[in-house]
Amino acid sequence: MRPPIHCVIPLPASRARLPHLLASHTPLRLSSANLYQRNLLSTPTRIRPLTTTPTMASDDAYMSFLDKANTDVSGDKPQTSAQTTTVTSSLPVPKPLQSLNLYYTSDTDEPFEPIALNWDGAKWPTADQFSSLISPDTDLSSSIESLDPGSFDPQNQYAAALDAVRDASGDKSAELKIFRVEITSTKIEYWILAFAKPEGRLVGLRAKAVES
Repeated sequence: MRPPIHCVIPLPASRARLPHLLASHTPLRLSSANLYQRNLLSTPTRIRPLTTTPTMASDDAYMSFLDKANTDVSGDKPQTSAQTTTVTSSLPVPKPLQSLNLYYTSDTDEPFEPIALNWDGAKWPTADQFSSLISPDTDLSSSIESLDPGSFDPQNQYAAALDAVRDASGDKSAELKIFRVEITSTKIEYWILAFAKPEGRLVGLRAKAVES
């Protein structure tokens, strides 16, 4: 423990009054603890300003943020903004596909859209051929994957959509093919197709998905 600090009040020069002054004045003593408290109270305190964390303003801003983040980590894989076509202008949409009220669920809920494309081939189109059907101006062949119905709908959530495509083909037992088209790293399209052989076309449904 530090010894107390003594503060002695100086006395007048007159020696005659010295005994009286010594008897009437008590020395002022300040301990180190008293000095510390004085210094603490005399030190100004800085008040830091409040800060807030910015939030996303809208769903569009959030999607733009996701696209940019995925672009930054996707390496050399190009990001496209292709617009795909679901109906060839000269073809009518089959009636079983005109009045559907079905939605595909991903990060968003999007309605199934009808498809009617010219195709007179005896086999399913390859990725290159399918890309030319749905996106004549942008090559999407490297982003197209072929799926079977079980891989597309393992929980049997979209049985009504698959049945509607078979009805549109004119054959309730028609073989179905699903093409998964990656438009960007987060925007995906699923194309559920069947042959309508007498008319020489592909019919079906398209579902847009957001997979972050």
